[in-house]
Amino acid sequence: MKKFIGTLAAAATLAAGSAALTTPVAQAATISGSGVKYVFCSSNQHNNQISYYDRYGKVSKIVNLTTKAQDNSYCGVIEVSIEPDSYVSALIENDRAHYAYVAVYSVSYPLFSGSTGAPPNYTLVARDENRSSSGRYNYAFAY
Repeated sequence: MKKFIGTLAAAATLAAGSAALTTPVAQAATISGSGVKYVFCSSNQHNNQISYYDRYGKVSKIVNLTTKAQDNSYCGVIEVSIEPDSYVSALIENDRAHYAYVAVYSVSYPLFSGSTGAPPNYTLVARDENRSSSGRYNYAFAY
């Protein structure tokens, strides 16, 4: 009987361990290019708390978004250089917003783009948006 209980306990431990190994974990977006472009939008133009990564680490600040979009939200864009294969994420929060949106793009430059004037290539790697009917705290988090 003791051997059966021990075997049962070992099987349960093994099953729990394999379940933990196969459970998907939230991953940050991987940037394959030499730069990253962040797009932040909110229905409230003022006091948006944003967080993103540049080549030195995490940056957090409060900003006013100045560009009005067609859907009457306000947007801002930040483009920074970064090491290729870096993991990044972006967040926007606002205490008085019905809508929040964030997107992360990998930026790569074609060979000889400086001398030819070729535009950079932008590849969407993560995005999130959130709508709140109350118009209170709202956020979007892309990773």
